[in-house]
Amino acid sequence: MSTNPISNPKIAGELGEKIYRERYKDEYEREHPGKFVAINVLNENAFIGETPEEVLDRAHAAAPTGVFHLIQVGHAGAFRVSYSQSTSLDWIFQ
Repeated sequence: MSTNPISNPKIAGELGEKIYRERYKDEYEREHPGKFVAINVLNENAFIGETPEEVLDRAHAAAPTGVFHLIQVGHAGAFRVSYSQSTSLDWIFQ
């Protein structure tokens, strides 16, 4: 069983989008177009970087049990992923 309260990628994605829209979108789209942002949906912290790998490595180093939603800044239909270190696949069977 997962230790994270959010183990469903769809829920993590929805929360990540909401947090991004409410807290980070305006500033990041003005100052960091094209970069990647990983949002920890458990504490709403954001990490920004040049590549998905870089930003997820930094985010995971800062919060090993975090649940992250990854967005490419300013790209509406682009690369979007939710990520958790959880080994539980319980969300598949819900």
